[in-house]
Amino acid sequence: MRLDELDLKPEDYAPKPPTGPRLKIGLVGCGAVANSAHLPAYRDFGYEVVACMDIDAQAVESTRRRWGIPRVGTDLAALLDDPEVEVVDLAVHANVRSEVLLEIAAAGKPILSQKPLAMDWASARQMVRGVEQAGVPLMINQQARWAPAHRAIKALIDRGVCGPLYSVTHVRRSWQDHPDRWWRHLTDFNVVDHGVHYIDLARHFTGRSPDAVTCTTSRVPGQRAVSPLCHSLLMHFDSGDLLCTEHFNNIVTSPASHSDTWYLDGVDGSIVGTQQWVEISRRDAPDSRVRFPVEGRWFPDAFGGSMAEMMTAVTEGREPQTSGRDNLKSINIAFAAVRSSEEGRTVRLSEFD
Repeated sequence: MRLDELDLKPEDYAPKPPTGPRLKIGLVGCGAVANSAHLPAYRDFGYEVVACMDIDAQAVESTRRRWGIPRVGTDLAALLDDPEVEVVDLAVHANVRSEVLLEIAAAGKPILSQKPLAMDWASARQMVRGVEQAGVPLMINQQARWAPAHRAIKALIDRGVCGPLYSVTHVRRSWQDHPDRWWRHLTDFNVVDHGVHYIDLARHFTGRSPDAVTCTTSRVPGQRAVSPLCHSLLMHFDSGDLLCTEHFNNIVTSPASHSDTWYLDGVDGSIVGTQQWVEISRRDAPDSRVRFPVEGRWFPDAFGGSMAEMMTAVTEGREPQTSGRDNLKSINIAFAAVRSSEEGRTVRLSEFD
C-alpha cells in the first residue's frame, strides 16, 4: 500500500439511507435532540415520520407544526396501535426509559433507543433481557459510529492503512457545565451519558473490548454539574497487545482550546483524525503524510446513518450493529470506569457478570 496512492472520497464514508425499504417511523419523545438532530436527519435522508408522542402536549404540538407529522398525541398506546408505525425511535431520557421501552417491545415494534441505554448496570441488563424475551429488534443509537469523520477513520482502518492496532488514544476538550441544562443534575453524566460515545468508538475502531478499566476524575471548584466533568480512562487488555486511552475534559471554558482528536497507531501506520480531517502516515514512507478533509457533520448526518442501519437490520432479519446485547459491552466499560474512580482501583469488567 503506497501512501501516494491512497484516496478518500466522501462516498467512502458518508452515511447513506438504506438500499432496501424505508420503514415508517413513530417518534416517542419530542424534546430538543429529537427536533435538532433526529428529525432534520430523517428529512434529509427521505424517511417518513408518521406519528409522534410526548407527555408534554406543548412539545408535541410544536414538533407537529415544525415537521408536519400527521398523527400526534400524548398517549403512547395510540402510537403503538398505529399499524403504519414500523419502527419506533425512542428519544426519552434514560431515567424514564425502562418502562417505556418494555411497553414498546410488548407491542412488537422494533426499537431504536437513544443512548445510554440505562444509568446503572442492573437496569441495562434487565431491559435487554426484556426486549429479547419479547422477540423484537433493539438497537442503541450510538450514532457516533455513523458520523462522517468516524466513518472515514473506520474506512481507513478496514483498508489496512495502520495494520494491527496497538495504541488508540482519544482526547476531547469541550465545555458542558451549563447552568440550565438537564445534564447538570445527572450523576456520572460525563462518563456514562456523554463519554459512552467515545468508549463505544474505541470498541468500534479496534473490534475489541477491554478486560479491565482504570479511571480517574477531577472536579473544578465551583462547577455546576453534580459529578466530575473531567476524566481519564485507561482500557486494559489481558493479551498485552493493545492499549486504549480516553481523556475527556468537558469543562474547558475557552472555545479556542476545544478539540476532538483520535490517534490510532498500528504496526504499519498511523491515523490522526478530527471532525474536520483525517491524516495518514506510514512506516514505509516515514517522512511523508497525507491529509484528507472530511465532508459532512456528526449532527445531524449520523442520525440518518444509524436509522438506516436499524431499518436494514429489521428488513434483513439480523441483529443491528449496535444491538442491545452489543451495547452492554460499551456501557459495561462506562460503569466499570465509574466504579474505578470511586474506589481508586482497576476494575475488571467481569465484576459485572
